[in-house]
Amino acid sequence: KVDDLSMQGRLGSTSRAPRWAVAYKYPPEVGRTRLLDIRVSVGRTGRVTPFAHMQPVKVSGSTVEMATLHNASEVARKGVLIGDLVFLRKAGDVIPEVIGPVVEARTGEERAFIMPTHCPECGTELAPEKEGDADIRCPNQRSCPAQLRERLFHVGSRGALDIEGLGYQAASAMLVDGLVVDEGDLFGLNADDLERSDFFTRSTKGGERVLNANATKLLEQLDVAKSRPLWRVLVALSIRHVGPTAAQSLARELRSLEVIAEAPAESLAAVEGVGGIIADSISEWFSVDWHGEIVEKWRAAGVSLAEQVVEQGERPLEGFTFVITGTLPTLSRDQATERVQAAGGKVTGSVSKKTSYVVVGENPGSKADKAETLRVTILDEAALLALIAPLPSP
Repeated sequence: KVDDLSMQGRLGSTSRAPRWAVAYKYPPEVGRTRLLDIRVSVGRTGRVTPFAHMQPVKVSGSTVEMATLHNASEVARKGVLIGDLVFLRKAGDVIPEVIGPVVEARTGEERAFIMPTHCPECGTELAPEKEGDADIRCPNQRSCPAQLRERLFHVGSRGALDIEGLGYQAASAMLVDGLVVDEGDLFGLNADDLERSDFFTRSTKGGERVLNANATKLLEQLDVAKSRPLWRVLVALSIRHVGPTAAQSLARELRSLEVIAEAPAESLAAVEGVGGIIADSISEWFSVDWHGEIVEKWRAAGVSLAEQVVEQGERPLEGFTFVITGTLPTLSRDQATERVQAAGGKVTGSVSKKTSYVVVGENPGSKADKAETLRVTILDEAALLALIAPLPSP
């Protein structure tokens, strides 16, 4: 840890951690289990990822039976064979990781993993996106069932549009039952559409099929999601490399999806927290015709594609930087962040001399201590809401 406060301020932080400190952890617990098979999954951006299917084993307090192997090169590097007894741990005490084989336990019946040449879901030939890539992808982005299912599920995830009722099974049912062709059709769904699916209906005593509670909740949540902030819409579009941090910066700087879509890559890269790789990915995404069709379907269905226009006189937090830590009484961390940003403020992940306020809830941890050390003003949720009182509640 760098103790000098002025040096801490100069070093700053990433979106996840300060650059002036490193946390050391105890070595993780290592277990052993049998690698039963290596299978592959297809993600929402087409990436094909091998993963280990193992005999269940308890490691660091929970039972593990699957772990990612990232790509074929990583499988080869680890030297694991199907049927091996393998060493297993949790990276960071959280993520299951296959370390390698117990070579002396081999019987000769083990076999090598062969990466598929065609997509297991749609049959399209797999290929790296560009020469030298370790990952291979399914290029059938528009109609690969796995990619459609993953993208639809992602739209409703907590980090995107946060749509209660749109889980993995619901997303699968929508596609299997033909309620949607892709995520563009999502916000056009109505009660009549959902009544065509057994997943969203139940039988009455008279044998009639009516909407179940999940369907009713989903329709309500879809309507609410149309008014989510622009950054959440950006994340929901499944643009490669665009996560919440970059999306928030783009939304704050450019204010509308139309402006972002039309901006040259150089302008996007100049936005704080974006850079060349993300900028190129955004430009490439908006150059695809059917991506534009998804956006237009959402626009026609009433999804807000621009930041809410707030008069300058109603931006009481303009110029102030906040850190939010701990569990607040009524607001989630995301909700508090959105309130601050809507009022013109900026939210960062770590406390420094440039921090204006630290909003503290229960179990705040070291950020509250750092605020006291730097004499940064500490607020509770009520004080924060008092600062942004001129804004109407979302």
